[in-house]
Order: sequence, then C-alpha cells, then structure tokens
Amino acid sequence: MLLNILLKHEILNLLKNRRIYTAMIIFILLFASIFIVRVVDFQHQINLYLADVRDTEKDWLEAPNYSYLNPRAIKMPSVFSIYNQGFTFARVINIEFYEAIDSSEVKNEAYNRVFRMNQQMDITFLITFLLSLFALLISYDIINGEKNTGTLRLLMTFPIKRANYILKKILGAFLFVAFVFTLPYLMSLVSLIFIYSNLLTANFFLSAFFYWFLVLLFIFFFCLLGTLISCLTTDSSRSLVYALLAWVMLCIILPTGYDQIMTPRLYDNSILQLQQVRRDKVMQARNIFSNPPEDADPTTVEYMVMTGDWFYRLSIWSFTETHEQRYRFQRYLHDYYFPVAKEVEMATDDIIRKQINIENTRNVIFFFNPIVLFRDISMKIAGNSRFNYLKYLQDVREIRNDLVNIGRRDGWLFDYRFSAMFTEKDMFGSFGDWEHKFATTNFDDLYAEVMILMDAAEPFSFDRPDVRRYEQSNLSVLEIFAQIIPVLSIFVLSILALWTVTWLKFMKYDLR
Repeated sequence: MLLNILLKHEILNLLKNRRIYTAMIIFILLFASIFIVRVVDFQHQINLYLADVRDTEKDWLEAPNYSYLNPRAIKMPSVFSIYNQGFTFARVINIEFYEAIDSSEVKNEAYNRVFRMNQQMDITFLITFLLSLFALLISYDIINGEKNTGTLRLLMTFPIKRANYILKKILGAFLFVAFVFTLPYLMSLVSLIFIYSNLLTANFFLSAFFYWFLVLLFIFFFCLLGTLISCLTTDSSRSLVYALLAWVMLCIILPTGYDQIMTPRLYDNSILQLQQVRRDKVMQARNIFSNPPEDADPTTVEYMVMTGDWFYRLSIWSFTETHEQRYRFQRYLHDYYFPVAKEVEMATDDIIRKQINIENTRNVIFFFNPIVLFRDISMKIAGNSRFNYLKYLQDVREIRNDLVNIGRRDGWLFDYRFSAMFTEKDMFGSFGDWEHKFATTNFDDLYAEVMILMDAAEPFSFDRPDVRRYEQSNLSVLEIFAQIIPVLSIFVLSILALWTVTWLKFMKYDLR
C-alpha cells in the first residue's frame, strides 16, 4: 500500500516537470512520423513484391522448354521491418540449373535509399537513440535533486524504508517512460491490424510481444543507470553532464569505435582469407564452365557461331548434332561444374557464419551495453538477421537441387527436350544437309528457307515438372527463443548487476 502511494506521488511529480512533457511530446511525434514513413515504404515494397511474383509466375507458365524453367525465390518483406529493418539484403534469387546460389539480388531497384543506410531510420533507431536519452533525462537527478531541495531528508523522517524509497524512484521513472513508449506502440499495432490484417500472423504478434518486453528491459536499464548517476553525485548539473557522457559513450562511441576500428583489426585477416577461398572457388568454377572438352564444347559446332546469337539459338533448338553436343555439355556441367558451384556456396556460408560469429562476440564483449544487445535481439525477433539470410539461401538451394533431381529422374535434363523448340519430327538436319537440300551455300537464301520451315514447324510442348516453389519461412516461437536466449540472458544479468550496484550505493547514501 505504501509503495503504491509513493509511486503515485513520483509519477505526479514527473508530470509537473515541463522538460518531461517536452521530451514526451517530441518522442511521440517522432514515433508517429517514422511509423508513417515506414508504413508507406513497406507498402511500396509489398507492391514490388507482388509485381515480381506475377512476373515470375508468368515466366514459368510461358517457358517454351525445360531450359527456361528458372523460377525465382522472392522473399516477402516483413511487416515487422517497420519497427526493425535489421540486416538488409536483396530479396530475389534466380534459380538456375547448376549455378551457385550464393547471393540474392534486387529485381526492381526502386527502393527507398534512406532505409538502406548503415543506421536505418526505423523505430529501433528511435528507441536506441531518443528513448534511452529520455530515460536518462528523467532519472539523472532523481535522487540528488530531492536531496538538494531538502525533500529527501524530510521524507526519511517518516517511517519509510530506504528500500521502498529507491524502489519507488526507479519504478516511477520506469513506468512513466514505459507508458510513453507503450501508448504509441499499441496504437501503431492497432493501425497495422486494420491495414495489413491479412499479413499478420501469430508469429508477428509474438514478435511484437517479445519486442515490447525487450524495450521495457531497455528502458529499465537506462532508468537504473540514471538513478546510479544521481546517487554518485551531489549536484544535478554535474549528474546531467555525466548522464550525457554515458549516453554518448554507450550509444555512439563504443559501438561505432568497435565496428570501425576494432572489428577490422581483429577479423579482417580471417574474413579476407575466407573471401579468397570463395574467389578461388568461383574462378575454378568459371574455368570449368569456359573450358569444356572438345566433344562437349557447344561452340565447336560450326553453325552455332558463324552467324551470331540468332543462329546460335536456332541451332540449339533445331539440329541433331547440336543437341548431341548439348547433351555432352550438360553432362559435363553436371559432373564437373555443379560440384564446384556447391563448394562456392559452402565458401559463401563460411563467410556469413564468420560474420554471425563476429556479431555474437561483440555481444559478449559489450555485455554492459544495452544498445548493442537491444539491436541484436530485436533483429532476431524481427527475423531479419544474417542467420535468416543464410537460411534463405539454403532454402533456395534445396529448391534448385529438387529441380535438378527431377530433371535427372525424368530424363529431360540430358536430352534434346531440355532446349528443344520444335518436336522431334521437325529436326531439320545439319548445316550440310541444308546446303544439299536447298542446293545453295548462300546464307541469305538458307536463312529464308529456314524461316519458312520454322513457321511451319510444330512447337515443342512439355509437361512442367512439379517443382516445390519457394515459401516464406517463419521461425517458430521456440526457434526465436533459442536465438535470443543467450543474448537476452546477458542483457538480464547486466540489468541485475546494475540494480545491485544502484541498490547498494543508495543504502550507503548520505542524506544530509
């Protein structure tokens, strides 16, 4: 009962402070502004995604033969990216036979460059920079302010324990800042329910809850930090300077210094070595592709190269010799190029895993810094971390492997059907057969005769294989929890340590 009275008293005192009102209004206005801009940008990304999906389905249905079966894996933008953009990566992967899937690309490059910067302007950015400062501005003089006015000494003459007093101070500041964040956050969630009700899954709401809980921990840390600073100094002006220095150190200097100075010094060599391994594998794959044996080299067929691209395509689709050469080339790619392409993928994964390891190491080093920990956990909650990107690549490779396996099983991958444009009865013979049939070696005359044959030929038709399409993968609650629990544990331990230090400091605080 006494604690409730003290909490009400503390919150009423905060509401009388003009600087608190100003900071609160600024935060809510910035939250609303960033949220609106992010929603508009997300809608733009959704429109691009839907257009890309339509184009992909159209290309799949209109493929003239098996060689054109190159589906795309398109990752739908996450609604939660409105709150946390996280690790940005392109969202389209073209699935091609035998090609290494080691990166994604942007099919439509009309994107908002503001949100492609290193520091994305999202709600997480607002929380880490402004809400942390807001919590410090509320709590930096929460103890010494009342000491200087004599209020603290007067209160301690009543039967109030120090434990109750410090608890009501910390909880009062925390509950006020938590309310300032929770109000616009809940309103934003309600808005998303109305706008994107068909896109919001159970995972989204669980992520929203985890995110809200994480923000509360973040706020509590900075309220504790401000209270500790207030206990360490007797002058409010001095504690304000210390609070601002602590904020600059935690938010800007330490994270930026580590990323820009320490990370290159500690990890550049290992990253460069992994990148060199990948480059070597890529070069090996290119050499294999560019230097097939003569009996498997499509360019050695005379009529494939003599008249440029049009005749090259016509040759592949029309002549028995070319199909035989193509078959040998396909076997060569499958037996020699494909395994090295997979090694390129493995080398790419090694680089990404190393980068994930670097991020995890940074979390351990900065166990005391809520900015670093909050950003990392929020990325995992939002599902846009490097781990999710790695899983995206691996999921697409499985679809590519399925496509190759179906082609091998059904036989079309290694015969003329792979690249045929006409039925087998319309194979027109070799270039020499043309010269004999039409009694001419003049290319223009031959070209005109071939066009007549092509117009009359029966187009090749085929049954599209039942290939598993890319589906958006969402992590389960247990998977999300398994990702965040190590960092969350560090975060909670750092809060408990700060709580203990603040508590012990106030228990010995001079009230005079």
